[in-house]
Amino acid sequence: MYRKFVFGLFGTLIIIFFACLTYAQEKPTPSTIEVTGKAKIMVMPNMATVSFAVETSANTAKQAAGENAKKTNKLLNGLREITAKEVKIKTSGFNLTPIYDKDSRLRPRGYRARNSVLLETKSIDKLGTFIDEASKVGVSRIGSLTFSTDRDEELRKEAAVKAVQQAKKIAEDLAKAAGLTIKKITKISYSPHGPVRPYRMEAMAAAARTPIEAGEMSIEESVHVVFEAY
Repeated sequence: MYRKFVFGLFGTLIIIFFACLTYAQEKPTPSTIEVTGKAKIMVMPNMATVSFAVETSANTAKQAAGENAKKTNKLLNGLREITAKEVKIKTSGFNLTPIYDKDSRLRPRGYRARNSVLLETKSIDKLGTFIDEASKVGVSRIGSLTFSTDRDEELRKEAAVKAVQQAKKIAEDLAKAAGLTIKKITKISYSPHGPVRPYRMEAMAAAARTPIEAGEMSIEESVHVVFEAY
């Protein structure tokens, strides 16, 4: 009696197993559509960063560093006189290097001191004035001029949302062409891009007499989306 019960139970389990296996094999695997959506937002920058380089050469390291400090202080004082409260001015770097003749590397013929001053401002309309003032006090070079926006994070999120909407539209069109219907989103991959520097200028300070106009900057984001379709 017990043996018959065991064999009967075993047989029932085998039938259930093969029934489940058959069902799993017959159940269709969901189709997926993978799309990368992209979006771009154009915006006018409201911040600018400009760097000034003050270079001084002298026979000794002490002389070069001393004269450079005087020029740098003159630049800082000149800029502070015409800047507003929201303008940030700081020294971003300093180096002192020996100067050698081409024919001899044993003994330096002098030293060069270089001080970099960074100015950050929202007064974009005054950039020309800042650069002109730097020219007056003897700045050697304008290292770079870049524009940005303080709404960068907000605008990137907006662009990412538009990228998802674009990806959904593309997926729906592809599904329709394939005779399918989008059921749901199964995965979204998104990695924000870094800040965009849309405009960069390299120029000698003496050439900075022309009004500066900031053009539109673009903020672009892409999102990879996986859709399930049936």
